[in-house]
Order: sequence, then structure tokens, then C-alpha cells
Amino acid sequence: MDTARAVLIVDDDPSVLETMRVLLEGRAGFRVLTALGARGAERRLHGLDRLDVLVVDVDASDAIGTALCHEVMRRHPEVALVAMSSDGAGRMESLATAAFLPKPFGARELLTAIDDARHRALARREGVGTA
Repeated sequence: MDTARAVLIVDDDPSVLETMRVLLEGRAGFRVLTALGARGAERRLHGLDRLDVLVVDVDASDAIGTALCHEVMRRHPEVALVAMSSDGAGRMESLATAAFLPKPFGARELLTAIDDARHRALARREGVGTA
């Protein structure tokens, strides 16, 4: 049985996806899936048996990253959510339970955001505020 934490990374830049995949698999031991844009993520999520963390670019070129976050949170409230953006935290009001990761970022910031998102997801499950 695969016990590695499963992460789905969604971005509209293939080089960002590959860099993050290599980092999370190699340095942090995650099982990483990638999707080019939110529509690709929807296809990846269909039939997926386990997802621990969703890392999504909320200003992806297909402009539905935020909607994807809401749908995943509705259907899988146990999933830890990291919302990435180069536009600042402007769209984050509706994603209050997500960890925010401003672009550009380094390895340490990515791992810290994932850890924060996992704590927020645990607090949601336990009914504890995240503010």
C-alpha cells in the first residue's frame, strides 16, 4: 500500500509543474500528480482515490482556479489547500481556509505553505477556527 502523501499541483506553466514535482518527490517524499490548468485538474481528480494536498495557481490562464478550489473543498473538505498567486492575496477572501503562497517562491516557502495548509485542514476537520 502506498502511504506517501498525495499532492496534486495545478499550474498553467509546465516548467513550474516539473520543478515543483521534482522538489516535492525528491525532498519531501510526496507522491505528486500534476495538471496543466484547472481543466486538466478536473480530469485528474475524476476517479482519484486519495488526495492529501491540492496546490493550485488561482490566477491560471484558464481563470477557473478559484472555482476548482471551491469544488474540491466542497467535495473533499479533508484536503489541504494551497493557493498560489502572483497577484497577491486579492482572490483569497473566498478561500479563507487555504494557505496562501505568493509567486515567486522557493522550496522553503512551498514546504511551509503545505505544512500550513495541512494544519488548516486538520483544524477544519476538528471544527477549530483557522484565523
